Amino acid sequence: MKAYSAKGAAKGKRTKKSGQSPYFVGYKKHTLRLWLKVKGKNLMVPLVSFIAPANIYEGDFLNSMIRYSNNELSLHIDIIVGDMGYISSEQKMRLRRQSNTAVLTRVRENMQPPKEYFDYGCPECPEGIPLCWDGYDAETEMHCYTSPIDHHTCDTCWPHGNCYQELYVSPSIGEHHFGMIPLHTKLSQRLLQKIRPQVERGFENDKNKLYLNRFFVNSLKLAKILGHLSDACQILLLLGDMKTNTKSKAKKMMKRLNTQMTFDFY
Repeated sequence: MKAYSAKGAAKGKRTKKSGQSPYFVGYKKHTLRLWLKVKGKNLMVPLVSFIAPANIYEGDFLNSMIRYSNNELSLHIDIIVGDMGYISSEQKMRLRRQSNTAVLTRVRENMQPPKEYFDYGCPECPEGIPLCWDGYDAETEMHCYTSPIDHHTCDTCWPHGNCYQELYVSPSIGEHHFGMIPLHTKLSQRLLQKIRPQVERGFENDKNKLYLNRFFVNSLKLAKILGHLSDACQILLLLGDMKTNTKSKAKKMMKRLNTQMTFDFY
């Protein structure tokens, strides 16, 4: 293992961006954020963070984050919308069974749904009409699918009214596509397409608002201090934004917070 001058640093992989190397040396901050919608605004509230060398697998922290939220915050995490770093079928299955938590991620291009559900990504009736997801039963570990009530071809279908009403599917056929919340559902797609990008932008906003890119962090201990301080400042900014009616007041508050954050380490 190569040693770096920064204590505890390691080589890690970052999200692909134009003009940047896919690798970097240092530390990575793993944060579980709570999505809140207040007065029409989507807010991302940091709940718990782990700062670790950049080569540590992100998924290793999920269990600890969920356990901390349950034990310390009395908050059960129902759904986690993660990036591709959390794409582990074994982990999704474990969290589904042990914590009753759904983990949603995008899938790679070569990850196709089971062959029998290839056309629509979900079960179909004998006439080839996609069925509607009606929920997941944690006790039986089965998904329930029902015949659609508003599909335009159902009224003209010859067995209309006599077709089977329910079909059960096990998540074990593919955790990525049929986890606790199947990937084909509107809920899953909305969370991945609308909410996940806001999380990514939130990380960039944190760096810009708090000027974190100005810090040279050369030890894991210092990285942890800055990581937790940035969470605290982000919560204060969110609270201030909720109580502030004008942008000018918000800017003044950000400047005061920046002054408190920009101190030198020797």
